[in-house]
Amino acid sequence: MSIDEAAVRTLVNRPAVVVDPDSTLRQVAETLAGDYIGVVVVRTVPPRGPRGDEAEGVISERDIVRALAEGADPDEERAENVMTLELATASPADTIMSVAESMLDNEIRHVPVTEDGAVVGVVSERDVLGAFVSERRAARQ
Repeated sequence: MSIDEAAVRTLVNRPAVVVDPDSTLRQVAETLAGDYIGVVVVRTVPPRGPRGDEAEGVISERDIVRALAEGADPDEERAENVMTLELATASPADTIMSVAESMLDNEIRHVPVTEDGAVVGVVSERDVLGAFVSERRAARQ
């Protein structure tokens, strides 16, 4: 199946990593480093849905670097003050190509995948690039 047809659900291999809005930047950075990821989902508090995993926003490595460069104290600044609120999201049925285009159009490296309002995973640039490389390798064989 080509990238134009393959669903983004094939790239979601684990649940999104979430933090609370009152987490400090240091706690968020420790979570990113500990899980070897580039973005965390900031969950809604109190939970609004039956699963409790709705996204209020996301915080990426880039967001933390920007906040620190602007003088934020990593032990005092909270996730809710740094998170990106306007999220470009994808549904599990969206194509990998459409997610790649969204990443380029929005100049982002991670896209939360949502289903019925809940975040079911996150697709990264690396995930999308891996799918493209796999498709090209298969075409050469």
